[in-house]
Amino acid sequence: MLTFDEAQLAAWVTPWLWPFLRVLGLFTAAPVFSSRAIPVRARVGLAAVIALGAQATLGAQPVIAFDDALALGALVQQVAIGLALGFTARLVFAAVEFAGELVGLQMGLNFASFFDPISNAQASAVSRFFGNVAMLVFIVINGHLTVLMAVIKSFEV
Repeated sequence: MLTFDEAQLAAWVTPWLWPFLRVLGLFTAAPVFSSRAIPVRARVGLAAVIALGAQATLGAQPVIAFDDALALGALVQQVAIGLALGFTARLVFAAVEFAGELVGLQMGLNFASFFDPISNAQASAVSRFFGNVAMLVFIVINGHLTVLMAVIKSFEV
């Protein structure tokens, strides 16, 4: 019969868990990854695969027992770092969408605003167009890969 204790389980799981939580925090806020068009299960699965691949390139991760108070602190820290990276990337898209709102206001096209189910907010057609163009440019210049590399490189600091 196979037996193992909590210390062995923590030693096996934590090298994968900390990158997983950081990537999951990134996927919560980053553009492209946080889109409601992508199902939650797909985002969690992609985060798990990315964390598994990143685990091999990272150095030794701290092994913290699951019942220790430091585990909760490490969990919050990893999610907060991922959220900070995601919101930083999202800030550019918010500026572009705001510019679209201003252009639509100047052109008199804001009357054509509609409820956008993806962003769960009211958006003008010009703002939505600017946001979609920014998203396409982001993907074309491999911004999504740069954001993923940034979250992996954040472990080296």
